[in-house]
Amino acid sequence: MKDNYDFSDLDAILAEFSGDGAAEEAAAAAEDYAEASAWEAPSAPEAPEETAAPPLPAESAVDLPPLQTREEARASAAAAKPSPLTRFRRAPRRADPAEPRGASRPPKEPKPPKEPKPPKAPKPPKEPRKKLVLPLGLRIVFALLSVVLCAVVLAWTVYNLHPASGTMSHEGGDAKLRLTDKLDVYVNNATADALGDLTYIRKIYTLDESLTVAPAPNPNGFGTTDDLAEVRAVIEKAAPLLDGQELVFSPDAEFVPGVPFRYYLDDTIFVLAWQEYIDERCCTFAEVKIAHGSQLRRKLAGDSYSSGVELYASTMANAANAVVAINGDFYEYRNLGITVYQRKLYRNNPETVDSCFFTASGDMLFSRKGELMGAGEAERFIEENDVIFGIAFGPVLVDDGELIECKSYPIGEINTQYSRSCIAMKDELHYLLMNINWDGDRPRATVHELGRYVYSKGVQKAYTLDGGQTSEIVFMGGPINHVDFGSERIVSDIIYFATAIPEEVGT
Repeated sequence: MKDNYDFSDLDAILAEFSGDGAAEEAAAAAEDYAEASAWEAPSAPEAPEETAAPPLPAESAVDLPPLQTREEARASAAAAKPSPLTRFRRAPRRADPAEPRGASRPPKEPKPPKEPKPPKAPKPPKEPRKKLVLPLGLRIVFALLSVVLCAVVLAWTVYNLHPASGTMSHEGGDAKLRLTDKLDVYVNNATADALGDLTYIRKIYTLDESLTVAPAPNPNGFGTTDDLAEVRAVIEKAAPLLDGQELVFSPDAEFVPGVPFRYYLDDTIFVLAWQEYIDERCCTFAEVKIAHGSQLRRKLAGDSYSSGVELYASTMANAANAVVAINGDFYEYRNLGITVYQRKLYRNNPETVDSCFFTASGDMLFSRKGELMGAGEAERFIEENDVIFGIAFGPVLVDDGELIECKSYPIGEINTQYSRSCIAMKDELHYLLMNINWDGDRPRATVHELGRYVYSKGVQKAYTLDGGQTSEIVFMGGPINHVDFGSERIVSDIIYFATAIPEEVGT
């Protein structure tokens, strides 16, 4: 069989396929011819010269349909032209070139289906943890131990954080007080630093009892004004330190003309000073509010008891960096009453005068003449009440908010008009310093008048200090009252109030 055919002569092709399967071969040839005709180029070369096909053997002859002319074959091919969707589809190639056209191909064996993956075995559920259940008896034992532990902690706290309970010796009390006080301050200040961005917590600053020089006050904290509106503004600014306490100062007072209001304010101390007339007397006041009891202090001339040194009150106040100060009892001038300095008892003659004590918490305590007479009573009183220092002059003017009448007293010429001085307590850590002085044409006062005037200010406690030329309040560097004879008198001691803010923080 020829490998290449000229499909231009369909009659010759049909004659070639005269054996078995001729019909099938003819049909396949016609189909190939139709496809080839569709792809025929317009300038295809002429077909080679036709040659007659040899006759087929007789035994291979079969009945064939009538032969078609070339024109009829082309017409049949045009009628069998494929649709536009299939005309360009090539006939599938035979896998084997020797395989005759039209031979049936065995169907492809279908791929065996993929075996499904076996499902994953579910994880076994976790076994719940078994809670440890203690027997009832053991639970009761643990509960009792917890109660006992809490009680021990509470007892230790009361014993250590409150040394004024009278259960400690003098030496141990001072040490424990300092330790626990420092611990409280540290915890408070650490909390203030940690929560500074969330809330305001005022820091606590304290002064060591043994210091003879306090931190210097901030110069920017001082002020002088004649305007009550400015005074009100300063009071409002001091509201966190006052913590709701009412002031003694009243804008309705009869202020002395030409005398300015003076003040000082920082986070630990507020001072407001003024002069006013009461019963024609010229009275000088300095109201003080502090944040901690250690800011109430006493300074001795020479910084030691019975040093023999005497100095002006203003000199000692400036040397100690006092914000405000008042004269003390002039202890070296007489030998009466009970005197204490830095927790130590130095004089114990309580028969004739009242004594005043100041505690570590800033409280004022009194012992009346004739009290604390027994052996060791003064020492126990100092230890039990945590007394830092005590003075002896008197008498007591106000106690527990009640005016105290005093008709006779061994010192101070109480029934004669002299310049007078006293220290009073309005509220917790809230004090009032007061002088009554001669100012040229106004009377001075008796001790009873002094008591009535300071009582009218609503104080809870008040005590008389040394008077006469000694009577003075030192603020902003010097006396702010009229001092007798126009000049200070050298004295042995002062009581003063200091800022507790360290200088590196306050400046």
